[in-house]
Amino acid sequence: MIYAAEAQPGYFLAIIPILPGCVASGKTREEAIAKARRVFSDYRALLEAHGVAIDHWKDIDPDKLSVGELETPPLVPGEDQPFEEHQVRDFLHQYEASRAAVIALVARLSPDQMEGVPSDGTWSVRQTLEHMMTTDIALLARLEKWPADPLSSYQAVHRIIVQRFSVMEPDDWRDHTIMGRRWTTKRVMRRLLEHQFEHYQHIKEILAALDGPTKD
Repeated sequence: MIYAAEAQPGYFLAIIPILPGCVASGKTREEAIAKARRVFSDYRALLEAHGVAIDHWKDIDPDKLSVGELETPPLVPGEDQPFEEHQVRDFLHQYEASRAAVIALVARLSPDQMEGVPSDGTWSVRQTLEHMMTTDIALLARLEKWPADPLSSYQAVHRIIVQRFSVMEPDDWRDHTIMGRRWTTKRVMRRLLEHQFEHYQHIKEILAALDGPTKD
């Protein structure tokens, strides 16, 4: 089954949940669905090339998949059920395979290729990678049951930053221009601290407002 929905005005997504991760976009519903059928085989081949067994999907013909409507959007059938242990392992295997494919695609790009944009209003490769990173972190946070959980995702991001800086040596100094703005290692360090404190104050203001006087 293929499911399509308008993610935002003029931007449609079509997903094939039988192959988790298979998705395509288009300016119309029909364009997104047609593209999803085309990229099904590409995604299956990508996974196989990076060591994922494709036995579950090798006999599926995407052109024969029907198109349906989600009964409980945005969930696809089965997403309201607890997961089994093997499903986490399968997810991690696919996630690592997709990551390896992205790294292979961009590892040898020049700085100009990283920063170039095909046309006005489109993203560069760097912008796309940055979007992927920030979205992954935002999605990870959706697992939290605030504040019952011990802020696991927030702590995980903290560990990423600590790990990144813990292995840095003086030779790792950066001083370059990204999208017309100059960034150095010390500027990133300052902004990380500023951003943390800025939103510490923001949270205090929110809490103060919530605890403030109420109207009768």
